[in-house]
Amino acid sequence: MNNSCTALIPFHNEKKRILNVLNVLFKIETLSQIICVDDGSSDKTYSLIKKQCPLITVVRLKKNMGKSAAVAAGLRKVRTKYVFLCDADLHHLKKSEVERAIRSALKSRVIDLLILRRTHSIFQTKLSRGDILFSGERIMKTKDLINVFKSHPRKYQLEIAINKYMIDNKKSVRWLPSSALSTFKIYKVGLFLGTMNEWKMITSMFTYAGWHEYWRQFLLFCHEKHSRIA
Repeated sequence: MNNSCTALIPFHNEKKRILNVLNVLFKIETLSQIICVDDGSSDKTYSLIKKQCPLITVVRLKKNMGKSAAVAAGLRKVRTKYVFLCDADLHHLKKSEVERAIRSALKSRVIDLLILRRTHSIFQTKLSRGDILFSGERIMKTKDLINVFKSHPRKYQLEIAINKYMIDNKKSVRWLPSSALSTFKIYKVGLFLGTMNEWKMITSMFTYAGWHEYWRQFLLFCHEKHSRIA
C-alpha cells in the first residue's frame, strides 16, 4: 500500500446530496482514490455517479445491508495506507478542513485516528459527545480499519466499533474541527420514517457493546485536539 489516502463513501438513496460531497472531494489533492459504495439504493444514485463521475470506483450491493457492510465492501478496493471515511449526506463540507486533516494524518508519526469533529452540531449532540463519538468523517490507517471488522460490526455500529478498537489497543486519537453536518433523516424520508430510522440507528449502536461501552467512550475517548496543523 502506498502512503496516501482513499476516500470511502457509503451511500443509500443519496441522489440529492452525494454529488455535493464528491465535488468537494474531487478538489482535494491528498486523495489518490475515491470509492463509493451503493448500499442497495433504489433512486438511481449509482447510475448518476457512473455517468457524471467516471473516474470514481463504484461498488454496488444488491440489497441494503447497512453502513458497516457497505464500508467493508469498499475496503476491499482500497490500495492506500490511509482511508478517509466520509458520509454521503453532508452539507457545509469544506475542502480546506478535509485537506488539512488528511495532510495532518499523513504527516503525523503518532496519530492513529483523526476525527473531524462536527463543531456546529446541535446542543443535544454535543452534550452526548456525539459530535466526536459518532462523527462519520474520520481518517485512519487501512490496516486498523481491517482489524476493526474482525469484531463484526453491523448496521450503524461502525463508529462505536472503531472507538472501542482504538481504546482497547491504546491508539493515539485526536480531533480537528469540521463545519460539515449530516442531513437529518426526517428531511430525507419524512417525520415518521425518519424518527423510526433514527431509533433503529441508536439501537444498533448500543447493541454492539452495551451502554457501559458508550459511557467508557464518553469518558475516555478522544478529548484532545490535534495541535500541529499541516
